[in-house]
Amino acid sequence: MTSLREIFPNDEQYQAFKQTEVERIYLSFSRAGENRLTTSKAGGFGYLPKTEAYPRNEQGKPLSLLAQLNFSELPHITPYPTKGLLAFYVDMYDDLIGLDFDEPTNQNGFRVFYFENMDEEAYTKEEIQAFFAEYADEELYGVVNEELKIRGELETQLLTSDSYNFVQIYGMNFYDYLEKHVDEDKVDDVADALFDLGSTGGSALGGYPFFTQEDPRQYAGEVKQTELLFQLDTNNKGIMWGDSGIGNFFISKEDLENKNFSNVWYNWDCY
Repeated sequence: MTSLREIFPNDEQYQAFKQTEVERIYLSFSRAGENRLTTSKAGGFGYLPKTEAYPRNEQGKPLSLLAQLNFSELPHITPYPTKGLLAFYVDMYDDLIGLDFDEPTNQNGFRVFYFENMDEEAYTKEEIQAFFAEYADEELYGVVNEELKIRGELETQLLTSDSYNFVQIYGMNFYDYLEKHVDEDKVDDVADALFDLGSTGGSALGGYPFFTQEDPRQYAGEVKQTELLFQLDTNNKGIMWGDSGIGNFFISKEDLENKNFSNVWYNWDCY
């Protein structure tokens, strides 16, 4: 892999990209059979206390667990919690998987929960299955085909692809920046090298997002949700968004610091 210094021998340009380096928790998946309700996982059945109504869409159909992250099982990055469980549910009876293009923070088709403690009585697997039994004949637009255990590892990441974050830092989009600072005949090669170096794809907590199309936040005016909260990418373990797409959840710095997950921006796209 080409290094950042090889891509930008000029120190000013090298430093411009180097300063964007941040930590993220890269997430990997394994088929480990059925796990505890509180285990970090994608798909399957998660921890949801009975004091919380089971999440449903506007038609009353139950939402499905997309993924949950138990922070006690993962490395820590600031300002994520050091304990508790963060869970994401989406509407898999909807061909848009709960996405509201007009209001991406509208949690009718998705839900984000955070439980600081996991000591309350929770719905059992059998009770959750019963919620879905009434709709057994309806089509599901599944994202995760089976329960997968999640593991996390710390890694650093550079901002090396087009996004709302890139525009905020550089004042222009990714390709305009390259056209301004790189010889015309090298723009595509440099873009490819930066993309490979940045590792913006994959599933992660924190870091910078990846899109198969484009970042919808770039056209939304003032955006509070500047931080990538969670990203779940298509992989060969049975996770698939449409045609090899990717899902993202964004949050404001203030809300993440305050563990407030009521105003999350949800997006997914595919090729």
